[in-house]
Amino acid sequence: MRSVEVSLTIKAPRDQVLREISEYTHPPILHKGRIESVLVLEDENNVSVALWRLKVLGFVREAKQRQTVMPPDKMTNETITGFARGTVESTFLYETSEGTNIVDRVDVRVPRWGILLEPLVAWYTKRLVRSILLDHKRDIESSSSSPF
Repeated sequence: MRSVEVSLTIKAPRDQVLREISEYTHPPILHKGRIESVLVLEDENNVSVALWRLKVLGFVREAKQRQTVMPPDKMTNETITGFARGTVESTFLYETSEGTNIVDRVDVRVPRWGILLEPLVAWYTKRLVRSILLDHKRDIESSSSSPF
């Protein structure tokens, strides 16, 4: 297992950032070209399960993820079936004078037979997560009326 970490600051309040990054309606629109679709299968309290169809290295893959939102400052996504099963993404939100600092850590899991590909998968995952967070940053900051 390899861990990758991405950090960036969004000029918006922490509660707004958590709400925006955890909801399911925008991913196929905001992350066009990377996320094909998201189908919510279960949603109760702050735990949901969704089937994701996403493009990975040009191929469409499916993965079922369990998302747990822990207000005010944490969220996890665990891939429970499909592509990258066992991968866990932990997102931590910290309020700063400039807005909300996001620290996103992904513990990447690959099958035993793919262990030689682990460095490539980790590199790709880091690029993908950074790209998605930058999409959120642009979207939230362009629509935010925050004082930041």
